[in-house]
Amino acid sequence: MIPTRPPRIPGVQIAHRYLPGDPRAEVGGDWFDAIQLPGSRVALVVGDVMGHGLHSAAAMGRFRTAMQTLAALDLPPGQLLRHLDNLAHKLGDDHLATCLYAVYDPINRTCELASAGHVPPVLVHPDGTGELLEIPAGAPIGVGGVPFVAKKIDVQDGSMLVLCTDGLVEVRGSDIGAGLAALCGNLIDPKQTPEQACDVVLERLHSDDRKDDVALLVARFDGVAPTEVATWDLTVDTAEVRRARTLVREQLAAWHLEALTDTTELLVSELVTNAVRVARDRVRLQLIRVDKLLVEVSDDNHNLPSLEPAEALGETGRGLHLVTKLAERWGSARKAVGKVVWFELPLPRSVRD
Repeated sequence: MIPTRPPRIPGVQIAHRYLPGDPRAEVGGDWFDAIQLPGSRVALVVGDVMGHGLHSAAAMGRFRTAMQTLAALDLPPGQLLRHLDNLAHKLGDDHLATCLYAVYDPINRTCELASAGHVPPVLVHPDGTGELLEIPAGAPIGVGGVPFVAKKIDVQDGSMLVLCTDGLVEVRGSDIGAGLAALCGNLIDPKQTPEQACDVVLERLHSDDRKDDVALLVARFDGVAPTEVATWDLTVDTAEVRRARTLVREQLAAWHLEALTDTTELLVSELVTNAVRVARDRVRLQLIRVDKLLVEVSDDNHNLPSLEPAEALGETGRGLHLVTKLAERWGSARKAVGKVVWFELPLPRSVRD
């Protein structure tokens, strides 16, 4: 019901731990997630269903599944929590859950966070200074009628974000602030790996006599180097399709990825053609070279494309069919203005090795 090993996502290193409050149980109401989003971004999640036992664990599973579904739509953090809260009421679930949802962008070096009554996270700067992030607290999921306000911050490469549930920092007979203060102290060395940081935090803050579940997620922000990203703004003109192919060909040659040129040119040509047809003012093409080639085509029309039946020799409707057949993964999502359609191609073995 919760991840057993962290995903490998470019630009960020992730580690997590889960300790059930009842040693006889394997899972409770706490959960965490790391979800890859378009543009090499990652969503980091920690949540806590109020209560204990199997009913809380079942509610946790529903909340986690709903959040993964909403994250796939690439909603901003505040909107995602609002939809999750609305969904909780429609499902008739009488459980309340606190939750923290953060989106890290390794290209722009930003992190946008929103909280539903959850323990605030700690940002450990590259110099080792810990900062308790002040995020509008909101209210637990299930309360209803409370806005969820997001906060965006700039983060430096080498920073670490520490997210946890209250079972880690709540000390019996003491204010939760004491545990948070300890977490903000010189507890984490940013030169450590996230795995080492998790071990240190649990060794210093957790004790066997605690009866509450503990979920801990530590993410180290490494960023994606500017040399690995190429972005171009295109005009709304069909002539830009040819220019897009040229830009792709030249960039892949500069990255020594000529083996991907034919496929990438073909798919970019189809997606830029579709974008130019529907865009009003702007189209953007972006290539990212990480452990794979990520390609995004954005425009200012919010209508998402759909995979329609296409005639074998038809001149229209073939773009997404080609993407489906030739790309390793692909998808589309709405943005604050417009949408993005993306696909991924594996790097040639010679480059990966």
